[in-house]
Amino acid sequence: MMKRILTILLILLPLIAVGQNKKAQALFDRATEAAARGDNDAAALALRKTLDADPSFTEAQLLLGTVELRRGNNEAAAHEYETYQTMKGRNSLWDKEADLGLRTARFRHNAILNPVPFKPINLGPNVNTADDEYLPSLTADDHTLIFTRRLPRRNSTTAETPYEEDFYISQYDTMELGWGPAARMAEPLNSTDNEGAQTISFDGRIMIFTACNRRDGHGRCDLYISVRRGDKWGRPRNLGSVVNSSAWEAQPSLSVDGRTLYFVSNRRGGYGGSDIWETHYVDGHWTTPRNLGPVINTPGDETAPFIHFDNRTLYFASTGHIGMGGSDLFISRRVDDTTWGEPKNLGYPLNTLADENNLIVSPDGRTALFSSDRYEGYGRQDLYSFILPPDRRPTAVHYIEPLTAEAPLMRPGDTLTLRNVFFETAKATLVETSQAELDRLAELLLDHTEINIEIGGHTDSTGTVEGNRVLSEQRAKAVRDYLVERGVATSRLSYRGHGSSCPLATNATPEGRALNRRTTITRR
Repeated sequence: MMKRILTILLILLPLIAVGQNKKAQALFDRATEAAARGDNDAAALALRKTLDADPSFTEAQLLLGTVELRRGNNEAAAHEYETYQTMKGRNSLWDKEADLGLRTARFRHNAILNPVPFKPINLGPNVNTADDEYLPSLTADDHTLIFTRRLPRRNSTTAETPYEEDFYISQYDTMELGWGPAARMAEPLNSTDNEGAQTISFDGRIMIFTACNRRDGHGRCDLYISVRRGDKWGRPRNLGSVVNSSAWEAQPSLSVDGRTLYFVSNRRGGYGGSDIWETHYVDGHWTTPRNLGPVINTPGDETAPFIHFDNRTLYFASTGHIGMGGSDLFISRRVDDTTWGEPKNLGYPLNTLADENNLIVSPDGRTALFSSDRYEGYGRQDLYSFILPPDRRPTAVHYIEPLTAEAPLMRPGDTLTLRNVFFETAKATLVETSQAELDRLAELLLDHTEINIEIGGHTDSTGTVEGNRVLSEQRAKAVRDYLVERGVATSRLSYRGHGSSCPLATNATPEGRALNRRTTITRR
């Protein structure tokens, strides 16, 4: 936003600012030259001298506000913009830019006075290296991390392309409570070209990613999909001309049910340079993309969308909404199927005068991951995690393992832990993204009428023993009720709340507590 204001002013002000006395005009010309080359101190000094020579020089007053904003002098910038708004003879063409700059200065000032809690932690040497790591994504069980690493191109003698981008994968070690050694993902997912900006499905079987300048591409960069069967990823295929265009498509984010894909494009029909769009998977095909609209998208650039596992909270980066400067991170919550709430800036010092981008959030809503080069890490750009402030968190969901027809329930006493059933925090209300897993369970039971099951609810140790038992029983009953609605006979289903009596891991850490919150099915 600040860059847009300054660019407009530097291009047009010198063309309009004529008719001043020669001394003021010469000083103003010197100021615009200094601002154009990024010498803000020299620009501010020349502008103040310009106004000393001619206090009615409105264009100089407006540019001074923007230069002070560029220097991070927010109170001074607000004062200069307010002074401009009181001046007679100003050109109404600039009033909108002055108002935008003033609101930005006031926002920054208040944000710095009211910082949000923010203590980033480097993900460590198993993930980060002397090369650049960025663009992370997580599976819904919070146990698989995929990211992009930029490293010297293998066997390259071409000076123009000394680096390549590849996918790397790391598994969370529940014993060590940390990320395991990252490994380069195998072909055909990685290639001698650049791969990056990926999203992975809740069960880790589908990846959609960005690839550029490929022979089967429709534009400069397109979206591709790969499906994992067993331990091998299939050959990536282009998502096709309905989703991809002759423009630029990148930075996908797949909803937890796999039915909605959010991505960034600079195609026609948007509101700015790049916008966030969505497409839906219906009857085996992706629908014509729809722009998310002017509440989310602006005349600036909106990038890096991340739809949380609750399917109702969207994080993204923007240069067009009021922020700290450069690209800031924002949160918006879904109002209904087609409407998003007003975006909220994630705050300072998470957002700074620099560019912030590529934020993702864990299923429980507490932990965010992002890439940054502002700290002393293992390389220039590393991956970090931090605890989100409570009012910036999505609805927490609890992940449970995928159910398949090969599940070990062909004998009485066999137990299976579901990993794709989600409840609202501290409630027995099923989140809509649980539907796919429970529908598979219903289908299994309807196909195998000889199987009767007990549904078990489990919690962590937070709260009272009795409260946890009641909550776990209510959650187990909610699963039973859903299966009954899908046609499974009540007589085949029983349920029981175990509370916190059967932990799988320690309750002393967030990671352990997440493992203990689960739903099980046991064949009777």
